[in-house]
Amino acid sequence: MKPNLFEQMFQTVISEHFGRTFWLDKEMELCSAPTYTDGSTDWDTWDYVSEWTELDGLNLDRLLSIHRDLIKNYNV
Repeated sequence: MKPNLFEQMFQTVISEHFGRTFWLDKEMELCSAPTYTDGSTDWDTWDYVSEWTELDGLNLDRLLSIHRDLIKNYNV
């Protein structure tokens, strides 16, 4: 199995609620990519959370909790 460079470079959080994997890039921008039901991540379709446009029904508290956890653990 080929190693995943995203997982080697960034600490990630997998959210079952959002069905996405989250991480902070080198500029500390919050990024995400879809997570499959088997726990693997579709790294080819990643995006910046700041570019999300569909916000209806978004649980902002959960999203900010993920962001906070990633900041706490950044470069640990």
